[in-house]
Amino acid sequence: MMLHQRALTTHQRASVAAKPCSTPCITLGSSARVRVARRHLRTRTLATEVIEAPQVIAEAEAALESSSSSGTEAAAGPSSTGSKQINWYQQWYPLAIIKDLDPRRPNAARLLGIPVVMWRDGSGAWRAFEDRCPHRLAPLSEGRIDANGTLMCSYHGWEFNGAGACTRIPQIGDERAHATACASQRSCVASYPVKEVQGLLWVWPDASPEGAAAAAAAAPALIAELDQPDEWEPRTDWFMREMPISMETVVENVADPCHANFTHHKVQGARSNEKGTDIKPLTPPTPAGFKMEQDSGRFRASFEFIAPCFLKYTFPAFGRVMAVYVVPTAMGYSRMITRFVKNKHNFPARPGLMGIVLKFMELLEGNRVLEHALMRNKVLDGDNHVLHVQERQLLAEGVNAWQKNYYMPGTSDTGVAAWRSWLTKFGADMPLLPKTLQDLPPLMSRRDSLDRLSQHTQHCPDCQQALKRINLALPATWAAAAAALLVAGVAAATGAPLLSWNVAGAAAAAVLLALAHRSLNKFKELFIFTDYVHADVA
Repeated sequence: MMLHQRALTTHQRASVAAKPCSTPCITLGSSARVRVARRHLRTRTLATEVIEAPQVIAEAEAALESSSSSGTEAAAGPSSTGSKQINWYQQWYPLAIIKDLDPRRPNAARLLGIPVVMWRDGSGAWRAFEDRCPHRLAPLSEGRIDANGTLMCSYHGWEFNGAGACTRIPQIGDERAHATACASQRSCVASYPVKEVQGLLWVWPDASPEGAAAAAAAAPALIAELDQPDEWEPRTDWFMREMPISMETVVENVADPCHANFTHHKVQGARSNEKGTDIKPLTPPTPAGFKMEQDSGRFRASFEFIAPCFLKYTFPAFGRVMAVYVVPTAMGYSRMITRFVKNKHNFPARPGLMGIVLKFMELLEGNRVLEHALMRNKVLDGDNHVLHVQERQLLAEGVNAWQKNYYMPGTSDTGVAAWRSWLTKFGADMPLLPKTLQDLPPLMSRRDSLDRLSQHTQHCPDCQQALKRINLALPATWAAAAAALLVAGVAAATGAPLLSWNVAGAAAAAVLLALAHRSLNKFKELFIFTDYVHADVA
């Protein structure tokens, strides 16, 4: 499929938009409008107008601006509505799940395009350095952690302490010359401020003295409920997956709850559930973020974006919170870190079969490997390739092409409009914001864009361990099945009755072991690659 092909070209769409509709319109009478309202059709629809989502946000922003300029405090949130761009380098980002990092060796990652190495020093504190040695720019992530608790470059053996200062240059034997070289600022590694909070390693990607001062004064965007253990508790463990999709596209997707019933049909929703959704702004976009209220008719929820990368859904009816961090890592890539939290006292029990199913789901979510393999990865498999292609089709027409190419009638896309407005007014200086299609890596096949091994398993030690055990069990079950079959064959050949344990029992064992081998092979695929074809999900 060619990326530039459209049902209507941009020029044609502009031409159509400029012409009045020639189709006769039917004006609703007052009683008809009442009936429509009772059916929960919440888009403000008249005979000649459909209010589009961007207009809803524009009106809310105008109201907030008017309130701020008149000296009235905006009840929805901060009163600062200017278009001052945020400093993306002076923000806290959750770059890794701490327990998934290997404390025995350096751990490589990227943040805002910067190569970062995370490692634990001799005092037990985690550190984040720019991943390049000041000597000849070799990657420190290819080095090792020395017995004395320093980070050693594997190229020439230079060593660095937790503050980034060089402590040893083996090639300089003279003590005074060695001390002078190690004291030079040029021998230091850029060391970024870090925090270890709520099981995540937070990195502030500004190593300057001004950046360190700003980091000390700022707080990361945490899951507030996790600091209320009397009321809330984790429902799932942390999950992380590398996404072959730009941050702005992933955030747009998360800020669009209406896709779930279709993209995640029978995984996290159902197509038949959508009966009309109304999303309205509680807090229009400000530098701090925005907040929306969702009413799907079946339940109400709220979701908010907190700069620079946190999205949080609150479901009061279910006593549940979904937290999503979307960290910009490299051009065309982002890192998603998620967790679910539940209310201890407002988590409704369900009677009968539904209660049993929900209890099973809770047990499943409590097992990290099963939750990752059977649930979390499957949800993102439904998104990945769709979004990977979608953002390329958008960028083929320019970074701001959404304004003329997205048709978002009604209010179900208000979250999307809010995110795009925030990005334009406050986030357009993001270092990894692609401007053209050429800024992105080449288009991936669906196989590559859904590769669980490189995107998740290689970063999750629990899933790695499960895969190792499966790889050990596969030849064992195959060998045991062959041995059982051999026993049955020998017993039958030597005159044992066919229904005896030696024949029938051994043959049954062989069949069961073969089935176990086949099931293990299928389970193994969940850690490597599982194709997701939307047309096959009936």
